[in-house]
Amino acid sequence: AYEIKECDWSSDVCSSDLFAGRHVLVVDALAAPDAPKPAGLSYRLVARKSTLSSTPAQIPVVKACVDAALAGAGLFEAPATAPADLFINLSFGQSSTPRVDPSARETYLQLSVRTNPGRSIDQPTGPEIWDVRIAVLGLSGRIESAMPLLAYAAAANLGTDSKVETRIEIPRDSPAVKAVRDAALKRLDDGAPASAPSTPTKGS
Repeated sequence: AYEIKECDWSSDVCSSDLFAGRHVLVVDALAAPDAPKPAGLSYRLVARKSTLSSTPAQIPVVKACVDAALAGAGLFEAPATAPADLFINLSFGQSSTPRVDPSARETYLQLSVRTNPGRSIDQPTGPEIWDVRIAVLGLSGRIESAMPLLAYAAAANLGTDSKVETRIEIPRDSPAVKAVRDAALKRLDDGAPASAPSTPTKGS
């Protein structure tokens, strides 16, 4: 896995016109019966190399949205030199089959969360406790345009168990989604001065 850290903040993809949420989402969430509540825990965001290399999305935008949504759920990013309570494996993408009906094309974000009882710096040492996959249907633009919506819904569903794949609706003008968007833009504008460039690390 590769740790995702904020970098390359000069990209012009950070403008607010990218954040046009869609309101029909598919939620598939799992939670271990004895899993702790998310609030108050630290995390480290990681992604497989294949996710970073095969998806043309702007990683800083995706990360800023996920960080903002997780902060809104009461989690905080662990400092680079400190062990995190949780490792959150991030994946995202967009269906690209030409024959897919545009209205059924999905853009998704998935967060798989493992604990770290061994207090490792670079990889989780415990089991998976949550897994949540959120997809938005009918998005015709770039992946980044749906990230405030997807990140908000993913963070809101951490620690829940949907039992089956469920469709939900979130208003296009949702204040919660707007809060994630605005917080993400602020992170991008601030340039995350305390963050180091991305470096490969071993992990699951």
